[in-house]
Amino acid sequence: MSATGAPPFAKPPDRSPPLHAGAASVYPHAVFALPRPIAAVVFDMDGTLIDSERIHRTALVAALAAMGLAVDEAFLYELAGLAGPAAHALIRARFGEDFPFETFQRHYLPHRETLGKGGAPLKPGAAEALRFVTGLGLPVALATSSMREVVLAHQRRLAVLAHFDVLVTRDDVARTKPFPDLFLAAAERLGVAAADCLAVEDSRTGVAAALAAGMMTVMVPDLAPPTAEQRARCVAVLAGLCDLPALFTGQSRGP
Repeated sequence: MSATGAPPFAKPPDRSPPLHAGAASVYPHAVFALPRPIAAVVFDMDGTLIDSERIHRTALVAALAAMGLAVDEAFLYELAGLAGPAAHALIRARFGEDFPFETFQRHYLPHRETLGKGGAPLKPGAAEALRFVTGLGLPVALATSSMREVVLAHQRRLAVLAHFDVLVTRDDVARTKPFPDLFLAAAERLGVAAADCLAVEDSRTGVAAALAAGMMTVMVPDLAPPTAEQRARCVAVLAGLCDLPALFTGQSRGP
């Protein structure tokens, strides 16, 4: 993807550190040493670039409540970032193999459509982060557990999402997150070693997949904080996408 004509990155406003406690955290504008140079960047979509996860979560909680069921925060953390089939398996494990999904869908879909009317917006800093990365001349991929038709609909609505060099969806792999398949496929299609890619994720499930692929992994938490292990293994945990450029200090620009 060409960076020609991309607007200059606007420096985010100062905030008082720390953003997150722990050695893997990044403070605004801090110089942070990555373990190796970045050859490509692989972004997740839902919860990372677009604010869609809370729509699904709110609709799910409302649908379960209409059925007289409730879930705790820990269960919702587990659901975040899972594709439909994997989410359904987790729900069955919680409520039983005979869980009435048809009834659930009758409640869930109207809630989701109402909450998502007009489409999920971009996350704060998403457009600027994408333009900054491509301005460095780095190839960029999208690796998402969403179906391709859903991704294409978002791309038609949000122009900044339409310019990835590589698009990998759950239709392209045998296993979705937390398995590494999506990220490994993205690296292969980019022609870059997975270890030289920076993965940007929001959920515990997505972070697990990126780490399993061997990528340098950044978490920008959306609905769930990282686990202690993930905090230790991620190269950074950021408060928002506006802090992503701090990781690229010293990264050379492309032609």
